[in-house]
Amino acid sequence: MKSRSPAFFALRFIVIFECLCGGFAFVRGDDITARQEKLNGGYYLLHQLCDDEAQLPLLLDVKHAPEAIEGFAIRISKTAKDSNSLIEQMQESDPALKFDRNPLPSIERDVRESIQDEKQHQLLFGTSDDAFVRALLVSQIEASNYALNVAKVLSEQESDPKRIKCLERISAKWSALHSEAFQLLSTL
Repeated sequence: MKSRSPAFFALRFIVIFECLCGGFAFVRGDDITARQEKLNGGYYLLHQLCDDEAQLPLLLDVKHAPEAIEGFAIRISKTAKDSNSLIEQMQESDPALKFDRNPLPSIERDVRESIQDEKQHQLLFGTSDDAFVRALLVSQIEASNYALNVAKVLSEQESDPKRIKCLERISAKWSALHSEAFQLLSTL
């Protein structure tokens, strides 16, 4: 059997080391991609919810509600628009941030669409007067709870300090609306 020189072993070690490092870089790259996709999914969910919530005052164009509820609906809409504006600014400064694809499985999308259809029907046709106001407030308790928690979880998983602070502010604004919805509901 031939004896191999130390140079052979050194060269072999370098080749193996580079392969391993390249493999780790590849895995780390996949981890970064998966992490970014997860974040993008969260931004998608928050952006879509805010798109929906921004339209809330339109409901009050066809249904009557007390002045306090109308003011609350306007605050919800403004918060939703402001939240989306901030998310869109984040996207402008980071091309990796995208919220153009729904991350949910198709069955979850179908379930959410069914729930949304039932709520819309209930709010538009199934309730009036105090029952309408109660149904509206319950739907806003659910929506604001979802918004504050999506923003909270995103802030916990973000690595960019500016985006973290921004998401924490978004979460705090939705938290305040969540509390206000409970307060308004308790006065009925």
